[in-house]
Order: sequence, then structure tokens, then C-alpha cells
Amino acid sequence: MKRQIYRTLSLLLAIGLLNACGKKPQPPTALNPPTATPTPVATVQPSPPVATPTPSPTVAVSSPKPVPQVSPSTPSISALPTITYPSQPPLSIPQPSASPIPPTTKANPKPDPLSKLNPATDPARQITTVGIGEAKIGMTFKELKEKVGSGFEFPIKPSFIEGFDAIAVTKAGTVQYYIPYPTGTNFTDSDRIQHLLTDNPNYRTQQGVGPGTPIGQATTVYGGATLSMSKENESREFINFDRHPNGLAFRPKPLGKRNFAGDYPESNDDYLKTQKYDKKAAIGQITVSCDDKCEP
Repeated sequence: MKRQIYRTLSLLLAIGLLNACGKKPQPPTALNPPTATPTPVATVQPSPPVATPTPSPTVAVSSPKPVPQVSPSTPSISALPTITYPSQPPLSIPQPSASPIPPTTKANPKPDPLSKLNPATDPARQITTVGIGEAKIGMTFKELKEKVGSGFEFPIKPSFIEGFDAIAVTKAGTVQYYIPYPTGTNFTDSDRIQHLLTDNPNYRTQQGVGPGTPIGQATTVYGGATLSMSKENESREFINFDRHPNGLAFRPKPLGKRNFAGDYPESNDDYLKTQKYDKKAAIGQITVSCDDKCEP
């Protein structure tokens, strides 16, 4: 019994001591270290690449090659009076085209034998690179009248060819040759001759070639013939020889119902040429002209 009372007192004493010291201590709480809030770092976006302009390729522009211009040599007229010409020469008579790239038809294989040509012996009926008969390039109309003398007449032929009127130098009613001059102008005694044209078969070159001479026969002295036709030049037809005399232009005369003396290939080109032609075709006209400037 004493023992029990002792135990009870001891227990009460222990409880009192504990109450005197304070509340029962709480078990320690685990301390979590403060979490450091990371400072936001600004993300630097890379600048977009700057497009480097690509230089445009340089295209070499080649200058067009000049088209060769074929013009007759300046005729020698040193024997004429030394008087200067007007600064504005008349419009030039259409000449054979110098256009390149025309289709060509081959020549006649075997031309017929031809008779020998008879050279012109009378100077008054001769065609040269400086004139026809008594008329010379650079001579004034008055000088021509004085040269031929009486028996000649000089009627005007309006609209002789496209862009030209003409004076017909006639004798006994027969035209010897023409003096073309620009339409819309007057050809006076003081004007100088710049073009002469004849279709009279009595006039021939020193080699015997003239209007009416078969083309094939003319080739015996001037070499091979090439006929050309330009649709832009009113389809005028011309003859060019391998040894073409300077200052002269030859036009053929088609026979029968033919429009052209030459046999041209089928083509849409504006300019055609051929070495094949009607064997019976002859020279129809011969023109003597000066260059851009006629100087005596």
C-alpha cells in the first residue's frame, strides 16, 4: 500500500515538474532552404540576316553590225565646168537593193551560144559611166542644149517613174534619153544633170551592151548576171553583173505576159535574187547616176 502511494506521488511530482518547465516541446520541423527565384534573363533573338542584294548580271549589248551599203563610185567628170552644186541634191533614182540574205535560184546550166557584141563607135550614141551621148553628169541643162544644137526637143514627161518627172531629149520624134528630176520641182537651164536614163537600143556601152541586148549576151563581157527584186521597192527588178560597171544601173525587160525576167524562188522575204532567168530576156533600161553629191 505504501509502495503504491509512493508510486502515485512520484508520478504526480513528475507531472508537476513537467508543467513547471512549460509545454511539451514539439518535434523539430525540417527547415527547407529558401528557393532562390532565378532572375529572368532576356533572351536575345538573333537579328534576321540582311539580304545581300545580288547584282544583276550585266548583259553585254553588242552594237549591230552595219549593213554594208553598196553605192556606185563617183564618176569622173573632170572635163565639166567647175561650178559647185546646190547643197540639197535631188532624190536619187531607185537603185538595186543591197539587202542581204535573199534566197537564190541557181543559174541556167548551159546558156545558148551568143553572137559577138558590137561596141559603140559614135561618141554621140555611147553610154559611159559619166553620161549618155552628149549629155554628161554635172552638165547644166543649158549646156546640154548648146551641145546638141538644133533639131532636138525637150518635152516634159510628168510622173515618169515613182517620185520623178523627166525631160525627154528627143530628135525627129524619137526619145534619145531622159533627164529625171524630182516630182514637184522645175528643171531650169541652170540646173545640173544628176541622172540620165535611156531605153533606146541605138545607145550602147563601150563593150556593146545597151537596151535590147540579151542578158545572156551581156554576161560575155560583164560576167555572170544576178537578177534581184525588192517588194518594198515597188517590185522593181535589176541586173547585177559580176564585173558590173560603176555608175550604171541595168533593168531587165520581161517578155510576153511575164511580170519578171528572173525565175525567183517561193519566199515571203521582201528581197529576192536569182541567177536563173528567161533566156530570151533582154536589158530594158540603163541609168547613169552620180553619187549622193554630184560635183563637176
